[in-house]
Amino acid sequence: MNSPDPDSRSNGKPPRLFASLRKLGLTAMSMAHTRLALAGVEIEEEFQRFIGLLLNLLGLLVFGLVGVLVLTLWVVLAVDGSQRVLVLAFFTVTYLALAGWFWWRIQRTLALRPPFLQATLAEMAQDRDAVQAASAGTAPSARDSHD
Repeated sequence: MNSPDPDSRSNGKPPRLFASLRKLGLTAMSMAHTRLALAGVEIEEEFQRFIGLLLNLLGLLVFGLVGVLVLTLWVVLAVDGSQRVLVLAFFTVTYLALAGWFWWRIQRTLALRPPFLQATLAEMAQDRDAVQAASAGTAPSARDSHD
C-alpha cells in the first residue's frame, strides 16, 4: 500500500501547504464565479437597453418621418405656386440642420457613456488588489471599507 512519507508527516508543512493552495484555488474560483455572474447580468441589461432603444428609434423614425413629410406637403401646397421652391428650400435647410444637431447629440452620447462592463472590471480590479495585498502580507484596507 501507499503510505505517506514519514518525513512530510513529521514536520506538518506539506498538508498545510496543500490546504492553503486548495483554499486559495477555491477562493479564486468563487471570485471568478461571482464576477462572471455580474458580467452576465450587465450584458443582459445592456442588451435589453439596446433592444428597447432600437425599438424606440424605429418608432420615432417611422412616425416622425411620416408626420414631417405630411406637414411639409401641406405647407408647400398651401403657399402660392411662385413661392413653393423657396418654401422647399427652407424645409430642406431646416431638416439638414436638425439632422446635424441629432448627429452631434448621438456622437456626444456615445462618447460620454460609461465603459462596457464597468462594474465587473472595477470588482475584478479590487479582487486583484486584494490578492496582491494578501500575497504581500498586508490586509486590504480599501476593500474592507467598501463591504
